[in-house]
Amino acid sequence: MIERRLVTQALETLLAAATGKPVATGAVPTSGAKPAEPPYSVLRSLTLTLDGAPLTDLNEDSATTYQVDCVARTHAQAEWLADRVRAGVLGRDDHGAWRHALTVPGWSCYARELALDAGPEDDPGAVIVFYVIRFQLYWTPAG
Repeated sequence: MIERRLVTQALETLLAAATGKPVATGAVPTSGAKPAEPPYSVLRSLTLTLDGAPLTDLNEDSATTYQVDCVARTHAQAEWLADRVRAGVLGRDDHGAWRHALTVPGWSCYARELALDAGPEDDPGAVIVFYVIRFQLYWTPAG
């Protein structure tokens, strides 16, 4: 069975590389002992489903769902970060390969899709703007 912790770590690494901005899982990223300044991303692990082989078989396919909360100071900054997040997770090169690898030992991510793009909140007076995106990642044993 796929180790969810390894998928989360791989996606956090991908997001940091693709955006060039701080990322943390389930919490505000920190810089030293202080919270990072926006823009940054918060990665949230949502659902895991298994498909195919019985649960006792270690070779079933898996689907993982993640939410990325893009946190920014302005609407434009939130959209900019969300664009970088989407391009990082879903972007392909001219040959159809993923621009950013998701490396999990023993597993291959064969499909990625946008599950939700909620857009930024519409509060012009907000000090912090949130932009919510969800991705579904599909895994099969490598080999």
